[in-house]
Amino acid sequence: MKKAILVLSMLSSIGVGAALAGPCPAQFPTSRGNGTVAGAAVAGGTQYYFKDALLSGFDCFEQLSSWFPSYITASNAISPNQETVDMAYTTEGTATFSNVVVPASGNYTLALRYAFQQGLFPGVLNRPEGIMVNGTVMTEDLNFPQTGDFNTFSTDSIVVPLNAGQNTVQIFNVATQSVSRLDSLTVTAGGSNACSIIPQAPGGLAAVEDSNNAIALTWNASAAPSGCTVGYYNVFRGTTSGFVPSVANQVATVVSGSKFEDTTAMCQTPYYYAVQAVDLAGLSVTSAQATASISQCPTVSSAQINAGGSAVAPFLADVDFEGGSILSHKNVIDLSGVTNAAPMTVYQDARQGNFTYTLAGFVPGSAHTVRMHFAETFFSTANSRTFNISINGTQVVTNFDIFAAAGAKNKAVIQQLTQNADANGTFTVTFTSVINNSLLSAIEIN
Repeated sequence: MKKAILVLSMLSSIGVGAALAGPCPAQFPTSRGNGTVAGAAVAGGTQYYFKDALLSGFDCFEQLSSWFPSYITASNAISPNQETVDMAYTTEGTATFSNVVVPASGNYTLALRYAFQQGLFPGVLNRPEGIMVNGTVMTEDLNFPQTGDFNTFSTDSIVVPLNAGQNTVQIFNVATQSVSRLDSLTVTAGGSNACSIIPQAPGGLAAVEDSNNAIALTWNASAAPSGCTVGYYNVFRGTTSGFVPSVANQVATVVSGSKFEDTTAMCQTPYYYAVQAVDLAGLSVTSAQATASISQCPTVSSAQINAGGSAVAPFLADVDFEGGSILSHKNVIDLSGVTNAAPMTVYQDARQGNFTYTLAGFVPGSAHTVRMHFAETFFSTANSRTFNISINGTQVVTNFDIFAAAGAKNKAVIQQLTQNADANGTFTVTFTSVINNSLLSAIEIN
C-alpha cells in the first residue's frame, strides 16, 4: 500500500496525467516550434520561449507512457499560454533556437528560466545540460539545481561569445535526469567570464597508426590567455592535404586532454587531421595538419557485443553503434527457451530506440550467422513493442514482437539469420521502431 501511494505521489509531483506502463502513442511526435521565432524585446535584451524552439531527439519514456521532450503547462511560466518544455526523460533531446540575433559581436549572458523537483528521480537534486553556440559546445555541465516544485522558477546563466547578427543556440541533454519546465531563454549584452581572449593554436600535432587498428593523435596543450582555461579541443579529419576544418568534417568535440584515438578511420586510406582549442572567449585557429593511415585491413571472423551494457565474457562492452539510448532492468531472465544463451546480465541491459550497429572487418561477401538476443523486461502483453530489422539495407525482420516471440515477459529469445557481409566486409544492422522503442540485448556474428 505504501508503495502504491509513493508511485501516485511521484506521478502527481511531475504534473503529467499519464498512466503507468502503457505503450507510447504510435505516432512519433514532431516539434511544434521551428526555432526561428524572433525574440521578444525585454529590459536589457531579448527573450525567446522554449515552446518555440525546434525540439528533436524524442524518446519514449515507458514508465510514463509518454514522449519526451514534452510540452507541459506551468502556472508560473512567463511564456505565452504558460507552456514550457520538459527535457527530463530523454537521452538525446535537444532544443534549438536558430534566430538569436544580437547587434554586435561580443560576450552575452544567456539566462535560462526553469523549474523542477525530484519527480521520478528521487535524490537527483541537480540536473546538467549542455550548451552549444554556433556549432561549438560551450559546456556539457551547466547545472540546474532543483527549485522545490514545478511551479517555482529560477534561472541559470552562462556567458558565451555571440556573433553580430544571427546565431544558433542549442540546449542538449547529457543525462536522462535532465531539466524540466524550461520556460525562456533571455539574451543580454555583456557579462564576465574572466576570459576575453581566444587560446593559441595547439602545437606539435602528431598522427600515428596504433595497435588497435586506429589512428592515435597527440598534441601539445594550447596556452590559455590570462584569466582563461582551455576547456576542450575539437578534432577535424579530411582526406586531402590542406582541407578546410568545418563542422562537416569534425570527428570529435569536447576532447579533454591532449590526445585522441580515431577508431572510425578506414584502413588503407590516408587521413589528414587538425586540432582546435576552445575557451569561453571562443575558438583558436586550427593546428598545423598531420597525416597517417592504417596500413593493413584486419580480417575478423566473429563479433559479440553486449548492447547497452559493459563487457560480459565473451561479449564486448557496447560499441560500434549509432543512435538509441540505454535501458536497464535488473530482472531475473528465463534462459530456458534458447540454445547457447548469453549470460543473464547481458539481457538485463539493452539498447533501445532507433539505432544501427556497423560491424566491419569481415571478408567481403562472406556468409555468417547473425544472432540477435532479446528479452522483454518491461511490457507484459503482445503488440506493446514491435520493430523492424534491416541488414545491409534489406529488411529481414518485420514487426518483431519480443514478448510474442518469447511467450512471456523476462524470457530470452534469439533471432538467428544467415547473411553475407557487403562488398566492404561490413554488416550494417538497423533497428527501426514501429510501436514503442526497438530493443536489443546483444548481437553476435559468427
